[in-house]
Amino acid sequence: MRVLILIDAFRMGGAETLLAPMVVASRATDVEMDVVSISTESMNAAKTMAILADAGISTRSLGITRLLDPTAIPKLTRLIRRGRYDVVHAHLEMAMTLALPATRLARVPLVATFHHVARPLSGRAVWRERLAVEAATASRRALFVSEASRTSFADTYRPHGLPDNWEVMHNGIDVSTFSAGEADPRVRAEVGGTGAHLVVIPAAFRDFKGIPIAIRAWPAVVAEHPGAVLSLVGGGELEDELRAEVAALGVENSVHFAGIRTDMSAVYRAADVVLLPSIHGENLPTVLIEASATGRAVAASRIGGIPDIVADGDTGLLFEPHDSAALAEVVNKLLADASLRDTLGSAAEVRAREHFSSDAWMARLADTYAEIVAR
Repeated sequence: MRVLILIDAFRMGGAETLLAPMVVASRATDVEMDVVSISTESMNAAKTMAILADAGISTRSLGITRLLDPTAIPKLTRLIRRGRYDVVHAHLEMAMTLALPATRLARVPLVATFHHVARPLSGRAVWRERLAVEAATASRRALFVSEASRTSFADTYRPHGLPDNWEVMHNGIDVSTFSAGEADPRVRAEVGGTGAHLVVIPAAFRDFKGIPIAIRAWPAVVAEHPGAVLSLVGGGELEDELRAEVAALGVENSVHFAGIRTDMSAVYRAADVVLLPSIHGENLPTVLIEASATGRAVAASRIGGIPDIVADGDTGLLFEPHDSAALAEVVNKLLADASLRDTLGSAAEVRAREHFSSDAWMARLADTYAEIVAR
């Protein structure tokens, strides 16, 4: 089966970087994938292109700069016909909007995937998203990577009921690079784990990650677990604000700024607890799948697509967003009970490998493509 994967552009984002594990996983199936971007090469991110090249994935950019480009639909239709594709799978809004008329002309079924949680928009962005929703709804299958994503789009665009073809299909990642095991003492020391307990937040320093909530909760954690360290693994424009918050609370000795790391599997293994205190905007955060695959206990806020990954009480513990007291209570519970951490971590690892691996994701996609073609 030949499938054309269309995406807006090869930017540096979650949807774009997930192309590599998806295409690599397809090589073990009867699905053959070609990957094409709608936009010009100038829109491509060097890092994304390097990731795709390292995976042995050839790409092409069509050079379409706007939805109203009169050459866009004829160009895309010719591509589909010449490639003799059985299915076109469009990721992101511009790709799915242009793909609908092109696939109708080429008489090929369309699948569309949304990778974000709907949020308030203004100006032209409102109409671009609305067009994409209408195109996806007219396709054979509209996929949302979390229940939160589907619910948010339904609330915004279909408040009176879900269309029959709107489904949740979780993404997967290459879990082979993340494995359980003992902590490397050197890595643990590098990320601040010099005491009895280490809690790691693996996140960019952005407002929706909720890192200030964790910092405000930290005095309550240290009061119960003296010597515990909160390690902030990441970086970003809010670092100065976060450092000021740490200083204002007088917790400089127990909050460590570890910087950006490329050895995240080792960092997760070094942690006693992996924490994600997001307050909005999360769809299906990859870091929680990665941490789960290393067998680590996870504590995270009950928001967005996080509950799709973390089954509260089974593979991790959840708390309400914005609630520093609830965060401290959950972290203290995990730090006080090594057996609970082990039980949750083991269950999380099994779920990550069985449901959130790129192979499992590709199996779900292959079944969907086969069903659509059979019809």
